[in-house]
Amino acid sequence: MFSPAAILRGFRRPLPAIALAAVCLTTLPGLAESGKPVCVTANQPIIDSYREILSRFGGDPLKVTPDLPPGRYDRTAVEMVIVVRALRLGGMDRPIAFVKASNARRAVEEVICGEAVLTGQQLDPSVLNDRQDIGDLYLSDPVTPVGEFHKLFYCLPENKNVLAARSAEDLNRAGRGIIGTVWDNDRCVLRDMGITNLAQAPTFPCLIKMILAGRADWIPMEASNQPGMERVMEGRRFVPVPGIRFSLIESRHFMVSRVHPDGQAVFNALQAGLRELRRQGFIRAMLDATGFHESDRLGWKTLNQDAVDRHRALPSPAQ
Repeated sequence: MFSPAAILRGFRRPLPAIALAAVCLTTLPGLAESGKPVCVTANQPIIDSYREILSRFGGDPLKVTPDLPPGRYDRTAVEMVIVVRALRLGGMDRPIAFVKASNARRAVEEVICGEAVLTGQQLDPSVLNDRQDIGDLYLSDPVTPVGEFHKLFYCLPENKNVLAARSAEDLNRAGRGIIGTVWDNDRCVLRDMGITNLAQAPTFPCLIKMILAGRADWIPMEASNQPGMERVMEGRRFVPVPGIRFSLIESRHFMVSRVHPDGQAVFNALQAGLRELRRQGFIRAMLDATGFHESDRLGWKTLNQDAVDRHRALPSPAQ
C-alpha cells in the first residue's frame, strides 16, 4: 500500500498548502496501487464509518453486501460505498483520497473549485449558495428520485407534546424544531407546510445539544434501522413522532466537478457504475439497510404529499 507521500506524488499538479491540510488520503485494499487518486468529499465520521464497513468485507468495496449491523451505519456512510463501488464498476480502478468537508455546502464548494472531483453523498441543488452555479457541476442520475427523500420528526421520548402531534399545525404548537444553517430545503419545505417555530445551528452536534439543553424540541432526520427507528445521539435516545413524515421534494444526486481535469472521466465512470448498481438493486438494498425506506414499508403519512405531487411534474435538473 502506498504511503500518503507516495500518493501525493501522483498528482499532476501540486495542491495548495491549504488543500493539503484538508486532504486525508487512503488507499483502498483491492484497488490499483498506482495512479492519481480520485478526490471525494467527506467528513471524518463518514470516513471512519466507511473504512469500518470496508473492513467487514476484506477491504473490497465490490464485496460489500447490505448485511450491516442494525443502527451502526447511517445513509452517508453507505453512500460512500455506493460511490466507490460505482467508480470501480464504471472502470475507474484508482485509489480514493478524501477531501474533508464539515457540511454539505462546504463539500459542494470543494467540488466546484476543483479541489475534489465529486461529492461522497447524494445532494440536491438547493445546497448551492447564491454565488454558485449548477452549471459548474455534472449531476449524476438521481440516486433518490423526487418525492422519495423522507424525513421523520425526532424528539426525546419524554416529550409527550411533540409525540402527540399528527399534523404540521400540531408540531408548530407542540415545540420548536431545529435544523442546520445550510439545510435550506428543509427550511423552505417546513415553512411551506406552515412550520415557522424553527431554530438553526451550524453543525450536527450543536443541533442535538440544543435539544438536550431544552432550547429546541425536535429535529428532522431520516429513519434509522434501529427497532422503532429510534436513534441514539450524544448518548440519549431519540424517537420519531409516530405515523408522520415529510418529503424534501427533491431529487438527489452525486455531484461531479466540471473544472477538475478528471471531472468528465469520473462522471462517465460514475454514471456507468450507478446504472449497473441500480440494475442489481444494490443502491436500494444498501439504503434499506440504514432504515432509509422503513417509513415507506410502514405506510406513514407524508404531510406535504400535495406539494410532492405538484413538484413531480417539473423537469429534472439538466446534466
